[in-house]
Amino acid sequence: MRELTVIEAVREALGEEMARDERVIVLGEDVGKLGGVFRATEGLFDRFGAARVIDMPMAETVIAGVSVGLAMRGMRPVAEIQFADFIHASMDHLVGEAAKIRWRTGGDWSCPMVLRTAYGGGFRGGPYHSQSVEAYYAHAPGLKVVAPSTPADAKGLLIAAIRDPDPVLVLEHKRTYRAIRGHVPEGDYVVPIGRAAVAREGRDVTVLAWGMMLHESLAAAETLASEGIDAEVIDLRTLAPLDRETILASLAKTRRLCVVHEDTITMGLGAELCALAAEADVLDMPPVRVAMPDIPGIPVDDNLEDAVLPNRATIRSALVRLVARERSRSSGAANRAAYDPGIPQASSVIEVALPEEHTRLAVDALVQAARAFPRFNATFAWTGIVEHADVVIDLDLGPSSPANGRGTITLIDYGPAGSDLAIPFMRPGQTAAVRIGAVRDGRAYVACAVDHRAVDGADVGRFLATFKSAVESRSLRHPELVDNGVR
Repeated sequence: MRELTVIEAVREALGEEMARDERVIVLGEDVGKLGGVFRATEGLFDRFGAARVIDMPMAETVIAGVSVGLAMRGMRPVAEIQFADFIHASMDHLVGEAAKIRWRTGGDWSCPMVLRTAYGGGFRGGPYHSQSVEAYYAHAPGLKVVAPSTPADAKGLLIAAIRDPDPVLVLEHKRTYRAIRGHVPEGDYVVPIGRAAVAREGRDVTVLAWGMMLHESLAAAETLASEGIDAEVIDLRTLAPLDRETILASLAKTRRLCVVHEDTITMGLGAELCALAAEADVLDMPPVRVAMPDIPGIPVDDNLEDAVLPNRATIRSALVRLVARERSRSSGAANRAAYDPGIPQASSVIEVALPEEHTRLAVDALVQAARAFPRFNATFAWTGIVEHADVVIDLDLGPSSPANGRGTITLIDYGPAGSDLAIPFMRPGQTAAVRIGAVRDGRAYVACAVDHRAVDGADVGRFLATFKSAVESRSLRHPELVDNGVR
């Protein structure tokens, strides 16, 4: 497949649909010979003439009103509003008329029109050319709202919108126009309206995004992958109607939600997405929104604009905090308290450089790691997770010195007579157990098992890395086992 930019994909979709269906016309400010302010309609005037590529006055109300009338008389108008900031002048026609025509006429009339507009910040357009308007229009029943993020979707969704029997608002993030390039299939194809796409699969947290924020979220997810956090990124593509099935399927897997959008946070579309997850009762903890603060518009100053817009760094920070939250659920806690299906154990292994005489060093390292990650020194209950103030190690050195089961974390070390690698069993009342295999040539395998209800796999890797660093640094003191809170 060839590669196109988003703006090239939009232009190709318009040209192909105009060639396929003579009812399709384009209208808007400077869409004719100039080719539009972003050149989305460049070349269409020469191909199809002034009767089908129509320059309109600088009056968004007229552009929308004429489009409604044309659509009701059987045409397929594609109207362009240069910037989403100016779309509000056309709201009455779009929301008050186009979105309600099928309903108010009992299905006797329809309004198959498309309104395209460029939205979003980061373009140095200041407060009057940078708004994100999706929440206003996704709120209107009868109006479909799509927001493509990639060239393939920009073309496929626009074609689907043109062929749709009802009005569709197409939001095109202006930063993606030339910055995002990707494969676009040859030939006639559509991307169905109402279906999201899994842009990146993951297991630890679900990120919902669209437009340029999809690409910032993907960049944040790739950074986190090297840190042991596996984020699933969903490209909503359609903002109304939402693809609830795809969203809830992802949340059922990750149990965590982060929504990223450029619109202001209060009553933005992220609030509806969080409500969707809450009503479905699929989250183990409160969701997180990464959005613009509640300010009246994008600042004129470049540094201030960069400061208020979400980006890959702020998204990464939010995801790290979200994954670090405890996996506890308040609803139905009383019922779950009486039900214990057993400990769902998960485990991980790391190779550590160890001397043959290492017990005290390992104990001290375990204390350090447990203090750095208190969730490993805890007790799980359905009503909550109790992190213990002291690290009390159950030290199991074999038949001559078995653990008594009264500690807060277990360390098993059978010395040279033990196996090279074995997974420890979780003890009731604890959330972690560590087993050191036999030391061979100065190295040993260290396995950590955890109660997966309390501890995530990503944190196991960090915990073991801290243990390994503490052991191999040789900078730890070697006190008696009763020191440092160890009993």
